[in-house]
Amino acid sequence: MAKFWDLLERSIIVQSLLTLMFGGSVVCLAMLGRDIPDILVQMTTVIVSFWMGTKVEHTIQARRGERSDKPGS
Repeated sequence: MAKFWDLLERSIIVQSLLTLMFGGSVVCLAMLGRDIPDILVQMTTVIVSFWMGTKVEHTIQARRGERSDKPGS
């Protein structure tokens, strides 16, 4: 449970939920054959881009941490 609160504190859970909600909305509207508002497409693009960017940044930081833990780095 401590891991959950840590992730919530760093807003990883919130970012992921927003990404899933907006992405799911676009997919749902597309499957129903309805028009997708431009603002929804733009917001989804921004949210997914931000989410992916934070994942990449987290991976880079984690790998830098791994390298600094090795002797001789």
